[in-house]
Amino acid sequence: MSDELLTLDDIAAMYKVSRWRARDHIVKDPAFPPPAPGTTWRKPRWLASDVRRFLRKGPHQSRTAC
Repeated sequence: MSDELLTLDDIAAMYKVSRWRARDHIVKDPAFPPPAPGTTWRKPRWLASDVRRFLRKGPHQSRTAC
């Protein structure tokens, strides 16, 4: 079974944030899943199931509230 691959624009839409915010904050979260195997650093793609699992977990636990 093949899993859908998400682009940075797809992730931004899921979070309802700008592409910039998704690129510079969300995907750089240490708990965010790594890009899918076979994708390039210039055009990374993420497995939809991994991203959805990350969304269900909520904010990264190691961050402290300001």
